[in-house]
Amino acid sequence: MSFLALLLLIKIVVTLLFAAGPLMLLSKDRLDRLGGFGENSLTVYRLYGIGILSLLVVYSFGVDVAMSGAFPLYAVAMGVVSNGGAALVLMGSGELNKRPWIVGFFAAIAAGLVLAFFAPEFALRPLW
Repeated sequence: MSFLALLLLIKIVVTLLFAAGPLMLLSKDRLDRLGGFGENSLTVYRLYGIGILSLLVVYSFGVDVAMSGAFPLYAVAMGVVSNGGAALVLMGSGELNKRPWIVGFFAAIAAGLVLAFFAPEFALRPLW
């Protein structure tokens, strides 16, 4: 195992245990107590913004790979998890009735990425 592989594995395990897991599974009250940022903290929003920016970096690499004619597997997999997860969380929290357009957007992107995964030749075919 290389230094880089070990570093990435440590990042994955620590983030899963101490960030993603708690954020997905704990109640809001518990998160507020554990987070230490205070309710409605600007820091939490800034951290979320950095997370979204990180996704955009991976999507950008995916565009570059797709433009070269190769299939951007990692960007597609990340997009399915990100957009599919967002659609499911929003539907589960009742947002489908309040904001159907945003749920539809995330669901449509996830569905398009799943289609691309199962039909990569179609997905990489030039549009014009």
